[in-house]
Amino acid sequence: MLDRVLHLRFTLFFLCALAAPFVRAQDCVGGQIYSQEAYLYGRFEVAMRSAGVSGVISSFFLYNLDLGCNWPAENNEIDIEMTGNSEDVLFTTHYPGPWYITDTYSPPFNPHDSLHHYAIEWEPGIVRWFVDGALVNTQDHSTIDELIYPMRIMMNLWAVDNEAWAGPWDTASMPLTSLYDYVKCYTYAPGTGDYGTNDNFKLDWEESFDALNEQRWTVEQFGGFGGNFCSFESTSVVIDSGMMTLRIEAPQAHAQVQTSFSVDTRAESLGASDVIFLNGSFNDWCGSCQPMQEQDGIWTTSVDLDPGKYEYLFTKNIWEENGSAPYQSECDYNPCDEWLNYGVLVPVGAAPIDLETVCWRECFACAPLSTRFLPIQNKKEILAIYDLMGRSVGPTSSGMLIYRYDDGSFEKKLAIPID
Repeated sequence: MLDRVLHLRFTLFFLCALAAPFVRAQDCVGGQIYSQEAYLYGRFEVAMRSAGVSGVISSFFLYNLDLGCNWPAENNEIDIEMTGNSEDVLFTTHYPGPWYITDTYSPPFNPHDSLHHYAIEWEPGIVRWFVDGALVNTQDHSTIDELIYPMRIMMNLWAVDNEAWAGPWDTASMPLTSLYDYVKCYTYAPGTGDYGTNDNFKLDWEESFDALNEQRWTVEQFGGFGGNFCSFESTSVVIDSGMMTLRIEAPQAHAQVQTSFSVDTRAESLGASDVIFLNGSFNDWCGSCQPMQEQDGIWTTSVDLDPGKYEYLFTKNIWEENGSAPYQSECDYNPCDEWLNYGVLVPVGAAPIDLETVCWRECFACAPLSTRFLPIQNKKEILAIYDLMGRSVGPTSSGMLIYRYDDGSFEKKLAIPID
């Protein structure tokens, strides 16, 4: 049985406060793995057993992971998904907008009980889904023509914040697993293929999961997205003896890693009373709680961090001025958002991390003062000012405010009224 649902989804983003996109989920740790190569068309097969627990999503899908900052304009995705509260299998295609079309298939078995074979065939103008070798669903509507971007092969297991879709999530159900026996990738080769519909496909490679093939797969570390109760960690992807297991389990305590930060302000005109502070997602952008120590114009401090991904910047006199990453530079850790933050990844079990000293508001280490070329700094123009609720305010307002500049950057700083 097949049911089709067409959805139109709009997401509104509003700037309310300075925040990092990497938030350590507290409910659970899930697993995600994806291919290092992207494919334009092909046949993609998997043998898998999903997790039959309410609130949980098991998946095998294709996704344009390389869209950079062009979401949703280059949004492309083709899914096989199982929700833990149902024995149905969901087949979905996603498009720019963003919007998507989902077909629901009710198989003659419970996909959570045992391994079954699933396949996606993607050709120009058509997508087909197969279960245990039989064609069970086809989408060939005109919008399939919008699937034009190479996509990675992805698999994940996570807990969703959407009871209407997957049922309520209960942390008491942990630990739980989904299983994957193999993945096969076929190139689209009309006229020269020997497999699949009309012999349009040719086997490129087969993954038997005897061990992690680091040239083929990337295991997600500390990733996540909105609506996901879990963070993705590498410990929740286990590959051994011809089987891959994705796990959902309670977060584990890991040893903290001493991480040292430093910034060079020798080219700045700092007064004797000026202080540089470290602000980041690890201290909730607290303002004054992490003053740095200065020696010969170099400001340093160290923080013991749990393994994870973090964003940070340097600030002068709490929030008087931001020493952030340059606009559109490689040091902008999340170039698709409005904030110009540096970033750091702290792996599990890492040795102490000593980050490179950067020049104030630069993406590189400072050259010696005698040889340094200092470009003329154009003053940024303020385009708008917001309070922390996102409301537009005037230039005479006081308190913690968010400033939007003409170069596309944002800055959060404390405005003090003048008597």
